[in-house]
Amino acid sequence: METNRLKQFITLYQTGNMRRASELLGISHSGLSKSLSILQDEFGANLYIPVGRGISFTDEGHALAKRIPAFLDSLDGILNLEKISDVKILRIGSFEVFTTYFAKTLAPVFSEYELDFHELVPGRLEKALLNREIDMAITYEPIPYPGIEHLKITEIEMGAYTKKGAFKQEELLSIPFAAPAIPVEGAPTGVKGLDSWPDDKFKREIRYRVDLMETAISMCRNGLCAVFLPKFVASLHNEIVKAEYRLVERELPAKFKKVKRVVYLVKRESTVETKQIKKLARYIRDLSKSL
Repeated sequence: METNRLKQFITLYQTGNMRRASELLGISHSGLSKSLSILQDEFGANLYIPVGRGISFTDEGHALAKRIPAFLDSLDGILNLEKISDVKILRIGSFEVFTTYFAKTLAPVFSEYELDFHELVPGRLEKALLNREIDMAITYEPIPYPGIEHLKITEIEMGAYTKKGAFKQEELLSIPFAAPAIPVEGAPTGVKGLDSWPDDKFKREIRYRVDLMETAISMCRNGLCAVFLPKFVASLHNEIVKAEYRLVERELPAKFKKVKRVVYLVKRESTVETKQIKKLARYIRDLSKSL
């Protein structure tokens, strides 16, 4: 069966007119009719029948028309594998607060690539890798999944921050916080919140719950609340805002142990450690140490 005949049939189906279809395909009316007759013989069924001066599609014709586009797309993908492999697109998944601040410094490191950043929460991040929606990921809340490998690349420290000059006379636990609304489920660390605050040991006043940590940071730099986030993220934030909007680190409560998180590069087990993976790991490692 020639795929060209399938393309001819789908053109006929879309136009509903033999003359119009032949014009679009650049072949004669009789040539198209002969070609489609062969297609019907190959399927062993009538795909359309003449009705007056026009045609009407049979159930088999409608069913075939629904399947042809996906088949042709799949076939084009197979035939163009070599071409596809030449397109340098790197799809990276991570927390939104990470991608917001390291994207601008990461771009020059992978200047030869088109970069696609995907903001994903723990668990969804691993699923996106398994579904091949992304090529690699960065996380500090690893969720175990069969077929997924977490490679330790560095360690980061978390800190509590408020806007410079805000809540000067108040202790940290009395300051309203903005915290992630989406809980972390299935993390082996036992952490329940994406910002890693130990809520089971130190109760804070969470006044705002947000889906995006950048929303929390925005509220913080406007003097509305405190946030708990990676120190290197706060440093990158302060580099790009005016002095009056910079975040300052607050003293943690007594007996509050420093919260340090291991950062992992996440990949499929079936993926070898390519130079791109090693390059990304080195970039994150160097970035966290330089700030």
